[in-house]
Amino acid sequence: MTRRRELLTGAFGLAAAAGAAGPAATQAAAGNGHMSLDECIALCLKCGATCQDAVGKMLSGAGRAEPALVMTLLDCAEICQATANSISRGSPVHTAFCAACAQICDACAEACGNARAAAALQPCVDLCRECAMSCRHMAGSMH
Repeated sequence: MTRRRELLTGAFGLAAAAGAAGPAATQAAAGNGHMSLDECIALCLKCGATCQDAVGKMLSGAGRAEPALVMTLLDCAEICQATANSISRGSPVHTAFCAACAQICDACAEACGNARAAAALQPCVDLCRECAMSCRHMAGSMH
């Protein structure tokens, strides 16, 4: 629980520090050969759905689900959805969401990679890493 609290506290600190640059600046960066907002949204949604699916598989499996991993997967799914929503609506703080999403996706990829069922969670690891990279780019393109 302490690790989860530290992760969320750090993510919200990143969110506060990310500033309030608007989506127009991100669109300009996307026009320079970088990932577009629509691509980032799609990746966030796919990552969130994959994390949700992993939770479902863990909870319906014969083995005992790791509570900390389930919470991390759910946190990741939620921040991915919130990030996609913030970008979609043109929120002036969407880069803060992107920064937080990148941090939480990195933590989720690490947790899934270290889990007992790491092989079964590999799709989640891969998507979390890809989403983190995309969100880090979106957050960083405003600075």
